[in-house]
Amino acid sequence: MVNRNRLLAALPDWNLGLSAQRLVRYGIIGAVFGISLLLAVLGSQRLMLFVLLLIVALLGALTLLRKLPLGLLAIIFTAFLAPSLVSSGTLSGLTPPLILVGVMLGLWVVDMVARKRKIRFVRSRTLLPAVVFLVITLISFLNGQINYFRFTQVAPLFAQIGELAILMLSIGAFFVVAHLVEEIKWVERMTWLFIDLGAIYIFARLIPITDHYIRPLFQYGSDASLFWVWLVALTSSQLFLNRQLSKRARNFLVVLLGATLYISLVPDYQWKSGWLPSLVALSLVSWFAFPRYRIAGVVVAALVAMASFFFIGRVATGGEDYSILTRVEAWRIILEIVKVNPLLGLGLSNYYWYTSLFPILGYSVNFNSHNNYIDILAQMGLIGLACFLWLAWEVGRLGWELHSIVPEGFPKAYVIGALAGLVGTLASGMLGDWILPFVYNVGLHGFRSSVMAWLFLGGLVALEQIYRNPQSSSAVE
Repeated sequence: MVNRNRLLAALPDWNLGLSAQRLVRYGIIGAVFGISLLLAVLGSQRLMLFVLLLIVALLGALTLLRKLPLGLLAIIFTAFLAPSLVSSGTLSGLTPPLILVGVMLGLWVVDMVARKRKIRFVRSRTLLPAVVFLVITLISFLNGQINYFRFTQVAPLFAQIGELAILMLSIGAFFVVAHLVEEIKWVERMTWLFIDLGAIYIFARLIPITDHYIRPLFQYGSDASLFWVWLVALTSSQLFLNRQLSKRARNFLVVLLGATLYISLVPDYQWKSGWLPSLVALSLVSWFAFPRYRIAGVVVAALVAMASFFFIGRVATGGEDYSILTRVEAWRIILEIVKVNPLLGLGLSNYYWYTSLFPILGYSVNFNSHNNYIDILAQMGLIGLACFLWLAWEVGRLGWELHSIVPEGFPKAYVIGALAGLVGTLASGMLGDWILPFVYNVGLHGFRSSVMAWLFLGGLVALEQIYRNPQSSSAVE
């Protein structure tokens, strides 16, 4: 058997000498000048723009190779503010954060093979269900090429590839944070960048003139359900549990949390996906932060739940696309469709095309479930849903164990915030496909918001390596 170390040692060394580095710089400058001159003579405006973006991408990749965690900050920034490279057509869903996660996965592999010369994976129970979920995703994609019903078609290949990208790059975001973050400062930078950008969005919405000019800078999909969940979870956890914050920072978080809850509960009350999962996250943070009031909190929550029962129609359906009756009927029909292949499902994106064969309340139309768990079941079967729940369990279990291990201050507040974010994220899955966006509902644009959950949950694995397994990362020898 060939020794992997010898194979890695045979690769070219990236640690170039000063003279070689100078030649590389001159070569890049000369190539850029030559390409620019050629485009000025022969190129079109679109081609020139493409080449310019390519040059910028190459320079960015070279920069990221020197400091890979910077790419994690770039994902968060572009998720909020960077417009799509294509504004319409089939490729319009290729948003910058979607592309950046793929780029970061590639750079991570290049960094391991070409620079570190060691294929390294962290030791964490969360990785096995994540990898198994990826395998089931690929099997589901292949399974999706089979048409299980006559008189209809499977989803177009671009739709299936789009769903494949969402599923795999969501796990990819989880992976890159888990493997690239080796210092707590990068988790802090990710958290505060997200909170600061979220604050700009929230405060802009408080005043009509700023709402008119600043809010449009935030791209479509960036303020979906998980934006609110994680903003409330991380803001409240740092506010209530990080005793090392300055008074100015604490006052900032008080105002931000209050403004966030005000906007979601008053102007946006009809959109339940905005505030219901967020309140679930806030409740869990409060459970940890105020142990003396846990019993009172449980009593209040029980009373609110009982009161909500009598107003379930308004609470569950206000601002949603379907009434609760239609949703339940949609779930019933989709569960009936899945019986064709309950173990592996119908393949990525396909069930949407089959629904027209099963009239819903007398109408023969295509529809989706508006429920992430039904979506996963329909596309990936019981095996896929079991793997997803297994991953969620292991991440939650990790967070629960870490909260008693990590030191006070930012780390402890982060762990509890991530736990609350996980619970709120799972709650949001009952209201729509917010966790793993479905191409025919939330769509690829929803990745701008959903990626936040996977990034910050990956942060839990990073903290596991920093505080519990500092010397236990494994390498393929």
